[in-house]
Amino acid sequence: MTFKEELELVLKKELLVLRELKDLTFEKTDLVIGNKIRELEAMTRKEEELINKVALLEDERSRLMDTWGLMASTPISDIIEKIKEDKDQLIKIRDEMHSLMEELYVRNKLNSDLIQENLSWIDFNINLIGDVHNQPNYGKDNKKANMNLFDRKV
Repeated sequence: MTFKEELELVLKKELLVLRELKDLTFEKTDLVIGNKIRELEAMTRKEEELINKVALLEDERSRLMDTWGLMASTPISDIIEKIKEDKDQLIKIRDEMHSLMEELYVRNKLNSDLIQENLSWIDFNINLIGDVHNQPNYGKDNKKANMNLFDRKV
C-alpha cells in the first residue's frame, strides 16, 4: 500500500467520525434549546467518545507520517502538493474536513452561548427567589406584610 493510499484511508475514517460528530452537535443544539438535560448528558458522552476516536485516528495519522519520514505537524495541503499520483480524492477529503471543522466550530460556539445563556437565566431566577425570602420587613410589628416578587413601594 502506498503512502497516499494509507493516508487516504486514515483521513476517510476521520472524515466519517467528524460527520457523525457534526450531526451530534446539531442535535445537541435542539436539546439545549429544549432544556432536555438527561438527553444532553447522554449526547455529551457520545460526543466525548467520538472526540476520542478522532484523537486515536490523529495518532494513527501521526504514526503514518512518522513511518514515511514526515513530521506529524506537516499540513495536509503540503503533503498533497508533494504527491505525484492522482490527488483529487485527497483534495476532496481535505476540503470536506476543513468545511466540517468550520461547521463544528460555529455550532459548538452557538451551543456554548446557549448553555451560558441558560445558566445565566437559572442564576437570575435563583437570585430572584432568594431575594423573595430575604425581603425587608414592611408593615406593623415587623411582619412580612408583602411577599410579592416586586415591591412597588418607594
